[in-house]
Amino acid sequence: MSNYKKAALQKLMDLKIDVAFQKVIGWEQHHNVTLTFLNEILNREPRQKIQRITVPSNYFYEENILAPVHFIGITKDSKKLHILINFFNRFDIVKRSLYYATKAYAEQSENDLQPVIFINLLSYELFNQTENFHAVYLLQEQHTGTPLPDVFELHFIEYPKIIRDFEAKKIDPWNDAKARWLLLLAIVDHRNGNVYNDIYKELDLISLRDDHIRAALNRWKELSQSKDEMEVYEERLKQTLEEEVEVREAKRREDEAFEKGAKKLQMEIAKKMLAEQMDIQSISKITGLSLKEIQELR
Repeated sequence: MSNYKKAALQKLMDLKIDVAFQKVIGWEQHHNVTLTFLNEILNREPRQKIQRITVPSNYFYEENILAPVHFIGITKDSKKLHILINFFNRFDIVKRSLYYATKAYAEQSENDLQPVIFINLLSYELFNQTENFHAVYLLQEQHTGTPLPDVFELHFIEYPKIIRDFEAKKIDPWNDAKARWLLLLAIVDHRNGNVYNDIYKELDLISLRDDHIRAALNRWKELSQSKDEMEVYEERLKQTLEEEVEVREAKRREDEAFEKGAKKLQMEIAKKMLAEQMDIQSISKITGLSLKEIQELR
């Protein structure tokens, strides 16, 4: 079992960057890992599980660095699926998901139209109407909610919610294979400068009984120690961060606005306490304001 420290984890690739994912999870010489990952994420019925996977030869996204990774899966009941995975964090992510999903649909033969599944791996929270870290959207009838089967699936996986659930022990990677794979991708977060040593330690233990997680961990560490592979990765990371600057800037503004609003609320509470003749030490303890700030309010 590995004894990786936090400093060592920082030197590993972030698997939520597309080139790193493709080399570790979407590795051509080890499709069993890719199949396991996709089947756990999609959680389809047994007969609809993917048993073979290929990469399209006429890959129509090669000229676009923002394009999703594209797989074609063949299910146990011999049906074909187009599976696209997006790694870029954008505010127009819903529209972009529909754009690429419909593009993949339009590129098919008119007489052989197959379902399109679009998966987003997001390092920010997109939906505030649900605490679930994995939201799935389908086409459905407006009044009855009956879905149209085998057309489109849009998946949104929000990593801040996954981390929150892990820390609150709401997910159990020992007994939940989907959680295992999503947590593997969570360990290193170069967008936000975070590494999660506790997640790594748990998955490292789990890998003793999960061959596919062990294979992914070993290949991940091996590639991250290659100078050539890391140069390719770091260039792609730089491109990704440049493309996502809008998201990070908006997050900074949101945090500043929240802090400003929280400060204003603290001030209002302190004023009310002063009006009730409370002593400033107690007000400071309750509101978090300094004694100087409270004296200025007085």
